[in-house]
Amino acid sequence: MDVWKRKTRRIFKICVISKGKIKLKFFSILNCIRKIHIWVLGTMTLEKYRDDIYTCNRSRCGFCRELCPVYSQLKYEAYSSRGKMQIARGLLEGIIEPDDALMECLSLCTLCGYCKARCALQNVEIFKELRESLVKKGFENKYHKKAIKSIQENKSPFGPQKEGQKSSWAQGLEFDQNSNVLFFVGCSYPRSFPQVLKNIHEFLAKVDIKLAYLGDEEDCCGLMMDLTGYRDEFELYKKNYKERLLQLGIDTIMTPCPGCYKILKSSYFNPEDDSTKIKVVHFIEFVANLIAKKKISFKKKIDMTITWHDPCDLGRHMGIFEEPRTILKSIPGIKLVEMKNNRYQARCCGSGGGMLTSNADISIDVAIQRLEEAEETGAEALVTMCPTCESIFEKAIRYTDSAMKLYDLSELLLNTCNGDTRKNTGSAKDFF
Repeated sequence: MDVWKRKTRRIFKICVISKGKIKLKFFSILNCIRKIHIWVLGTMTLEKYRDDIYTCNRSRCGFCRELCPVYSQLKYEAYSSRGKMQIARGLLEGIIEPDDALMECLSLCTLCGYCKARCALQNVEIFKELRESLVKKGFENKYHKKAIKSIQENKSPFGPQKEGQKSSWAQGLEFDQNSNVLFFVGCSYPRSFPQVLKNIHEFLAKVDIKLAYLGDEEDCCGLMMDLTGYRDEFELYKKNYKERLLQLGIDTIMTPCPGCYKILKSSYFNPEDDSTKIKVVHFIEFVANLIAKKKISFKKKIDMTITWHDPCDLGRHMGIFEEPRTILKSIPGIKLVEMKNNRYQARCCGSGGGMLTSNADISIDVAIQRLEEAEETGAEALVTMCPTCESIFEKAIRYTDSAMKLYDLSELLLNTCNGDTRKNTGSAKDFF
């Protein structure tokens, strides 16, 4: 109520008193109506998080700032979780007005979830809500806007795709279109690391498993829409794509991409939803399951000291921490050494949440910081499984002339298999 009283007083401030008469300026009235409209839209989307926002503003503990990837580079409060919570309160109370500068500030966030891991509040959801409220008012990040338009028009955030471009990695490879398990490759791996997909296909062949694959008919999962504030557009996109996937008659989706895995499992086919008919698994989960069921053994030795980077979407957001470590420890000769910050405390690579698209220079700086942490372990190689992480780490290694080697987990798996596996005696479904 106090907020509305303040707003009412602001309305009367547009009145100009001259010679005892009150003259209302038409332009000022329109401007005031516009501001009230913007303020109401903003508070409506944030209102459900009011308690969390005020809890943060009252406690101001600051634990969220310690390893925040952007705050660690810029050292400015507004880029920390605590600072963005103050911005959220300012929008709720009408103290701060949305504009392009505010959207630029909110875009400087990888949505890595470190703040959420250090806090009991719904930080990431609030920041996504902040972006959404600004997008709805017409304040958009031009780079995000371009990517979203491309997803809507080209089913990919990377612009128009030539016929056969997305599925070119699969030329000459066999798939089973009657399989009840779909191989969902995502947009980034085919574009940046097609060899990873070939590695996975060859690995699956060694355990006598063939999956279905949509090829060029596979569309973007739409994750970037959800992350960058285009929630309404995402929900419509998801609704249409989900219907298509359900019509395929599959019961499982396997993907190597952490981003696809997160949005497919948490939004499209959430296991907590009773109506969910499709199970979503990450390739790492699949391999860890093979090991647990003793369906595969690794005998070829790989003498290498490595460190594992936890992708934010796979780790903090989806809780897949021990599975990749189990796999690595199962490979003869591999010595796994942990970085100082790992699992829930792992540093972000710097390129998620639309950051690499809009602020590549800061993304590189964040990646270099993580690379230095990997080097401190004395490891020969940095291993992970995320096309976004691998892309930024490649750049960081090149820019710093680092001797660190970079591997996707699939490469190590393929090398250690060497045909020495236990053959599948059932259907693909038996392994999920």
